Amino acid sequence: MIEAVGIITSLLGVYFSSQRHWIAWVWNIIASSIYMVVFYQAGLYSDMELQGLFIIMGVYGLYQWRNVESTWRPEKSSLLFIFIGIVIAGIYGAGAGYFHENYTAQAKSPYWDASLTGLSLVGTYWASKRRIENWVLWIFVDCAYVAMYLVNGLWMTAGLYFVFVLMAIRGWAQWRKELKIN
Repeated sequence: MIEAVGIITSLLGVYFSSQRHWIAWVWNIIASSIYMVVFYQAGLYSDMELQGLFIIMGVYGLYQWRNVESTWRPEKSSLLFIFIGIVIAGIYGAGAGYFHENYTAQAKSPYWDASLTGLSLVGTYWASKRRIENWVLWIFVDCAYVAMYLVNGLWMTAGLYFVFVLMAIRGWAQWRKELKIN
């Protein structure tokens, strides 16, 4: 039941993100709070920790999106900005994966989980900065999450992340169209 509520609130968060509406961050904070419990129960500790960081990033994103003009536009990132984000995600994935593999009991898929967590943090930061590349990263990350959740028996959450892939494609197309107009 809690997973189903997490799914609904997560869908609302991604939908409103694609619409460039600040309320997305409120839904994302609620969804992250719920999924902290779901992932703890499933032994996906990096994902559980990610939800706590998502809550912090959600507050930051809410602040960022509420304090800009209502007609803001997506922006393109430099290759250096993208490279730095991917490197940081890789370092996080290696470090957290090692920690969970060696120091936590019953961690499932620790490196896979931690690597996707690092990339998710980068994607959330890019979204808070209104970078169009966040959608491309989410497409990749969400596809990998679908596989990881299937392997770990979280069927409903795997379905949610498949929907996230479709929503990320739609969000990317909408933001790309907006970027071309201006």
